[in-house]
Amino acid sequence: MKNTRLTHLLAPALLLGLVFFSCKKTAEVKPAAPQAPASADGRVVATVNGEPITLAEFRERFVRSGLKPDQEAEFDVKREYLNRLIDRTMILREAQRVRIKIAPTEINKRIEALGAERGKDVKDILSGLGLDFEKWKSDIWEDMMIERLIARDVRGHVKVTPAEIKRYYETNRQEFDKPDQARARQIVVATEEEAGKVREQLQAPGADFARLARQKSTAPEAAKGGDLGYFAMGEMPAEFNVVFSLPKGGISGIVKSPYGYHIFKLEDTRKAGIIGLKDASPGIEERLRRDKEDARYKQWLKELRARTKFEVNYQALGQ
Repeated sequence: MKNTRLTHLLAPALLLGLVFFSCKKTAEVKPAAPQAPASADGRVVATVNGEPITLAEFRERFVRSGLKPDQEAEFDVKREYLNRLIDRTMILREAQRVRIKIAPTEINKRIEALGAERGKDVKDILSGLGLDFEKWKSDIWEDMMIERLIARDVRGHVKVTPAEIKRYYETNRQEFDKPDQARARQIVVATEEEAGKVREQLQAPGADFARLARQKSTAPEAAKGGDLGYFAMGEMPAEFNVVFSLPKGGISGIVKSPYGYHIFKLEDTRKAGIIGLKDASPGIEERLRRDKEDARYKQWLKELRARTKFEVNYQALGQ
């Protein structure tokens, strides 16, 4: 059973205004065009309990999101983004109502960690994208407020018992009959030349594959040091099977795929067999917790929406 992070609960927060998280992983993200002042268009696209979201604010946040939809899909993408912005505003105001607090030092630590993860100063990254640091920092504050509220009102109310874990294990025994598996990391880049340079860096004494993955890889798991977790032969694209021929700790040559140019490192292997309850328990607990949190989050959001008055003007998005 693969472990998955519970980022689905943070969708209202993490999908808005955080181009920095994806700027190194999404080729379509380009430096933003000059933005009009917030006062340039005061038309209201939505209100949340009477609080207006202006067209100017929407446009500014949309630019910061890094979304670049095709012209045909632009209105639908903007409509969905506005829905998320409405939810974000609603949840943020709830966090303020219950007096959630985020200290400036916490925000600075988050920003420092993001910069260290990318190996580059945050201000330099944002400047290259034409984005304002202080506005982006405000987005980070909002995200942290929402994260803390969800941790309190959703995650804090979810428990998974040993009896539930055992029941799941006994009911789904086929899931734990596993073939040979490998745990690998990967670095994916756009060109063969860049892959060659990365592989040269990996040959240097003391080279850290995970660190280079965070800095160089364009794949989604780059933030986790390129960690792909455990997988069996055939569970990943055919190009990934090269890891099964590597010695533990071994690094592959450059492997071309439709996604780019890959370099793999074999971290560990598991022999085929039945995974016992003790080893399976962490993954089962995470899955059950995720399901419970997802259900509670949906109910919590439904109740919050029921207490909130909305007005939306989708037509203004096309103007």
